[in-house]
Amino acid sequence: MKKQPRFGDEKGSVLIVALSILVLLTLLGFFVAGIAEVEIQVSGNERRYKENLYGAEAGGLECAQRMQEAATLDPGTLAWLTPLASKPAVSQIRTNAFWTDANSQVAALDPHTRFMAVEEGVAYETSLDMTKTTLYSYAIYGRRYNTAAPQRGRSIVQIGFRKAGS
Repeated sequence: MKKQPRFGDEKGSVLIVALSILVLLTLLGFFVAGIAEVEIQVSGNERRYKENLYGAEAGGLECAQRMQEAATLDPGTLAWLTPLASKPAVSQIRTNAFWTDANSQVAALDPHTRFMAVEEGVAYETSLDMTKTTLYSYAIYGRRYNTAAPQRGRSIVQIGFRKAGS
C-alpha cells in the first residue's frame, strides 16, 4: 500500500510564502512612510521655531543698533522707547495686544518683526559719582509674530543694553 502525502504535492507553498513576504513588506512600507511623515512635521516645526527665534533676535539687535547710533535716548522722541515711569510688566509684553505702533517699531527687513526698548534706570553696580559719566540700563525686546498666520508661532527675546548718558 502506497502512502499519500497529507497535503498533496505542495506545489502551491511557494505562492503562499511569497504572498506572506509581500504582505510583510507592504506593512513595513506603511510603517516607514508614517515615520517619515512625522519626521517631516518635526523638521517643519523646528524650522518655524528657528525662523521666529532668529527673527525676534534680529529685531532686538536692530533696536540695539539704533540705540547705539542715537545721540540721546529720549523717550519723548523715540516712540519705541518706554520711560522708566511707565515700565510695563513682563506679562504685558508677552501679550499680542501690547505690540502696537504706539509701543513698538516694525523692523526694517521683516514686517512680522517688531522691537521696543524699556528704560531701567541707572545700571546696577555703577558709580553715582557726579563727576563721572552715568551708565544707564535698558531692556530691549524683539518679537516675531505673523498675525495673518498665528499657527506659525511667536517668539519674544529680551536683550540687556547699557549706554552712557549725562
